[in-house]
Amino acid sequence: MKPVQEKWDIIKKSVVSDYGISPIAVKIWIDPMEYYSETNDTVTIMLPNDKANVIDLITDKYKDIFIIAISETLNNEYDVSFIVNEEKPQEVSNNQNNIPEKESSNTSLIKKYTFDNFVTGNNSFAVSACLAVAETAGTDNNTYNPLYIYGGSGLGKTHLMHAIGNYINENNPSLKILYVNSENFTNEVIKSIRSGKKDNTESMTVLREKYRNIDVLLIDDIQFIIGKDATQEEFFHTFNSLYENGKSIIISSDKHPKYMEILDERYLTRFQMGLQVDVQPPNYETRKAILDQLNQKHGNKINDDILIYITENISSNIRELEGAYNKLIALSRISSDVITLEMAKNSLKDIINPNKTKVINIDIIMDEVSKHYNVSINDILSTKRNKDIAVPRQIIMYLCDKLTEDTKSNIGSKLNRDHSTVISGINKVREMIENDPSFEKNIDSLIKTITSL
Repeated sequence: MKPVQEKWDIIKKSVVSDYGISPIAVKIWIDPMEYYSETNDTVTIMLPNDKANVIDLITDKYKDIFIIAISETLNNEYDVSFIVNEEKPQEVSNNQNNIPEKESSNTSLIKKYTFDNFVTGNNSFAVSACLAVAETAGTDNNTYNPLYIYGGSGLGKTHLMHAIGNYINENNPSLKILYVNSENFTNEVIKSIRSGKKDNTESMTVLREKYRNIDVLLIDDIQFIIGKDATQEEFFHTFNSLYENGKSIIISSDKHPKYMEILDERYLTRFQMGLQVDVQPPNYETRKAILDQLNQKHGNKINDDILIYITENISSNIRELEGAYNKLIALSRISSDVITLEMAKNSLKDIINPNKTKVINIDIIMDEVSKHYNVSINDILSTKRNKDIAVPRQIIMYLCDKLTEDTKSNIGSKLNRDHSTVISGINKVREMIENDPSFEKNIDSLIKTITSL
């Protein structure tokens, strides 16, 4: 073995112990690093492929630390470089707790929402990006500003927003942080306008000082501000003021900014100035990990066969998943008997009803097509156009048009495409069905699978 390779574990331990790196940073950044190679003057460290988009940040933050640690361990000078292993699978992370109630009084942050209790699963890049923003807030390396987090309801966007704020609060307490959801922001703007007109006071000045004299602004569900003229105008100027002064802005929404209705070009430009990350629906492994963690927290009161039943039948929403589990915990507290699978099915019949006609939606179709063609959902939603990805994407468009009541505009919005692209994709699939009997059988098989779920 080469010198650095032989001492690699010692070097990593030295990096962690000597530089006070937080446990979550160790888990997200340091642990995934692997020794790759060394020459007489350079050590190459390999990162998993989900770190590709933040390799510059990792280099800036950890290169000098590793150079010093290697030098001190081996008494020899090496340069350090980082590469991405495109073939390494994404790491699956940790835990997730129930939605907590208690809030921090000065920042409106929910203290128990942290990176440590968020199940990363198939959202490794989103978590990495959020941690990167949390680590660089208030520094000159605040590259991903604004950070725009988007995804469906109940997938963990709010958890990540609070995790960023709590991390900054703990590791850089001198920074002034403010979390607000769009409803509260709107109410504050309306109240300030009304107060100013009624009392001839400077209420708007007070509001502006509150929001523009901070270091980190986290604003949740921005989509509810769009279209409310006074509110969005106030946010626009607040955004500009903070951005121009190098302050950190983190925004969440239910969709990518370019697919938000009635979004003015000036907002679109600003929302896309930094980094946009999407939070994906949890895959099977992630859903099971969430339930396992909840079960461990409650003393493993629910049998594993019941957890599997919940995992298999609730697929698109973490809140629903947790709600089903919490209902069983409540049942266990009032029942003297051990909860059986039959008892669980009966208790959850209002949430999970095997006899009820399943509502087919684009997420179900996308999941089944991606599995059928062994293509990731990230690739389907990407700009890639090679045939192996384009055809499954077009099939999703066709099946959504056939099996759901979604408009072509809504289908396009979900797939990061416009209305005309969806029409073109549907027509191409129809042509392939007409000209290729084997392709037609393949589509029929997919339809049977989806409608029988």
